[in-house]
Amino acid sequence: MMANSSSDRDRYEEMCRNLNMDEATQTAAWTEYERISGNFTMEGDKLHWLARALYVACRTAVVATVDGGESRGNSVSLTQILRNAHLSLIEFFRKINNWMDMVNTDRSLRERIEALERKFEVTSCVFQKYDKIFRDMFRYGGGTIESSAASAAAGTPSTGTTRSRKSKSSKACSPRELHRFCWTLYIYVKGHFPSVNGDLVNSHHLLLCCMDTFFAGALVNNRRDLLNPEFKGLPESFKEGNNYKPEGENNPCVVDFLCERYNGISREARAVREHYWRPYLKKLYAEKVLKGDEESFVINLFEMAHFHSNNKSICHEYEQFVLSKGEFDEHIFLGENSHREIGTPAKSSVARNTPFEARSKVSRNLARHFEKASALSPLTPLTGRNYLPEKEAHTTPVSNATQSVLKLQTLVSGCQRKPGSALLALLQSDTMTRPLITRPFVSRTFGSDLTTSVETRLERLKKTIFEGLCESVGEMTEFAQQRVAIATVLYYKFLELILNAERARLKESFQSSVSILLAMDVFHASVFACCFEIVLFSYNSPFCFPWIIDNLKIPPYHFYKVAITHCPTVVASNLSYSLLPGHRSDHQEEKSLSRSLVKHLNQ
Repeated sequence: MMANSSSDRDRYEEMCRNLNMDEATQTAAWTEYERISGNFTMEGDKLHWLARALYVACRTAVVATVDGGESRGNSVSLTQILRNAHLSLIEFFRKINNWMDMVNTDRSLRERIEALERKFEVTSCVFQKYDKIFRDMFRYGGGTIESSAASAAAGTPSTGTTRSRKSKSSKACSPRELHRFCWTLYIYVKGHFPSVNGDLVNSHHLLLCCMDTFFAGALVNNRRDLLNPEFKGLPESFKEGNNYKPEGENNPCVVDFLCERYNGISREARAVREHYWRPYLKKLYAEKVLKGDEESFVINLFEMAHFHSNNKSICHEYEQFVLSKGEFDEHIFLGENSHREIGTPAKSSVARNTPFEARSKVSRNLARHFEKASALSPLTPLTGRNYLPEKEAHTTPVSNATQSVLKLQTLVSGCQRKPGSALLALLQSDTMTRPLITRPFVSRTFGSDLTTSVETRLERLKKTIFEGLCESVGEMTEFAQQRVAIATVLYYKFLELILNAERARLKESFQSSVSILLAMDVFHASVFACCFEIVLFSYNSPFCFPWIIDNLKIPPYHFYKVAITHCPTVVASNLSYSLLPGHRSDHQEEKSLSRSLVKHLNQ
């Protein structure tokens, strides 16, 4: 036993030396490991448990700063620790929760690791799309990035290349360099926006913006050696052999085409481009991280005077960013040993000089692995599955997420963020307003103007949610406003459906029962919480349940009563036609909630 402990200590110390770990963090992790190992049985390689202990110690370490202050966490990334411990990311996440339970870590660290796991899952899904889009837009020469890069390094044009030797192809960027630069710039920008980083829909749209920028740069610079001639987004004149000539001052844009082809939403993608992608690129130029003219970025993107220096600069900045955050390096998806570092359940190993198709297979296997994970499908306390529509055809996590958003937007299209005529008729009818005047409890609570009272309550709820979103993720003001607006439309639709259902069920007692119900703050808060949870799930937001009831301070029991009583009524009302045999139509299907959303509400 002592021999094993000594061997584990030697391996641990060697790992710490390779990481250049500070003595305080190293000692803290070992001490915690010894304490836990005396109380629990830890199966498997002990170095793997020590790696988890070391990561937790790194994240909780307090380091003095040059200005005399203190910061939490040292400059050691998760990827560095896992590589030295020969531990995959999937295996790390699989048991990190067990370790945190054993050491009883605080809530803030748990939330940070949960966010890190979600980021990993989102990135794995997005990288699958990235491989596919890049292969569609750009050529590799012989089918692999590596072979094309080798041709460029040898000073010879790769297969299908139309440029001559005199064009200095050995100094121009190769497809492999472009592939890495594009991904690095994307993950670097994405990492600075928490509202995008853990959001599958926003991450996908940011990727489309990035691909649009690089495509425009290649097209404006007439890089036929990089562009795939079969890409359907190329201008017809360019396909015919003519050089591209910009129309006015506008750069070519294929955002709408990419959204149509790769399950994006044009309006969402353009919003991401205007509020996140372009402003941050300008910031990088202003801070001299990128060289060149920020107004003509796509023009000088592929110029030899800027490409290699910008590529090197972005890689350096991203490495520093990863070290400062202590997160995993998303470059691992590009590595030759990605299946080992990620822990992908691939059937065969990926050898050196792996074909691009083989790496794509690894990515597909990884996506299938995470389709079974729970982080992208948060749970709710609701039960029952009898309202599910027919199972949809095979979809990817990205297409499933964007389809949920599209169905949600279709459902609220044409609706205003105020009570409709049918709801106003219910709220302003004599049978609804009379009890408010005659009942002292309801009169004090609600007032005689029922419509105004409903709107006042809703404004308070919207303000609370908006402030909660902006406080959690500081830069997402535009997205927070958009999501609150959609939830507002849903709230009025839900309220109308609930009142109509209650009138049909209660009949004569509808007057007194519903008046008291509408006078309860917790009822309106719970209905709005259900609506906002639908929006959060549709956008695959990182704000998973029970974030919504915690933010609105709704007791779980009261939320459960409203959700379990009224939510099935709303779901049935939206899906009734699509569930009836012979009554399914494209229009009715578009107006229904998505299968994944209904399944989420029923769980």
